[in-house]
Amino acid sequence: MQPVSAIGVDGCRDGWIAAISTPGQSIRWRFHTSIQELINASPTNAVILVDMIIGLPDQSNPTRACDQLARQVLRPHGSRVFSAPPREALTAPNYKAACAAARTATGKAISKQCWYLFPKIRELDSISDTRIRESHPELVFSRLNEGTPVAASKKTLAGQNTRLRLLRDALPSSIDAFLQADLQLPTVNFVADDCIDALALCAAARAPHALRRLPEDRQQTAIWY
Repeated sequence: MQPVSAIGVDGCRDGWIAAISTPGQSIRWRFHTSIQELINASPTNAVILVDMIIGLPDQSNPTRACDQLARQVLRPHGSRVFSAPPREALTAPNYKAACAAARTATGKAISKQCWYLFPKIRELDSISDTRIRESHPELVFSRLNEGTPVAASKKTLAGQNTRLRLLRDALPSSIDAFLQADLQLPTVNFVADDCIDALALCAAARAPHALRRLPEDRQQTAIWY
């Protein structure tokens, strides 16, 4: 049975975009400047999947098994999964300091792309809410595509069209919702693939009992899809 609200969330430059599916209603869009604001506005029994790192490694446990397993599922496109930064780097004041802290903790620096995610990773790291689970849209699309990752980049028109076709059956009215995003969302910095990613996570959240997790070990940090 679908939860009262299935919510797929993707980060954008100005905050967070949420695609919300509620039984008997059309998919609707919501924008929040903070993840806490989004949580406060969500029903208590919502299922919220978010495309952002939740649960950080550290010096004593320098890698996340979920990242390694996700890359295996998405081969040969494993680079679509960012490595989670170690907790020791999270409070660094700048990229250089973050790289130094990461090298000390794990022997590896962080990527510039990962550094840009730090504000949102910090937001989620300060929250404990059982409704929220980390997800990854490319894992969802691979599952919808019978286990085969979508080859075309989500930044291309071909890649976006392929993903929308996969969503068409998994999330009824998703195409209409995609076309309505500009009208329902405020004038903020988001792009088409932000909306497609949010819709993918919304589709997965509609069936929480069918969600898969990497790894299966429930004692470890997981990515759900």
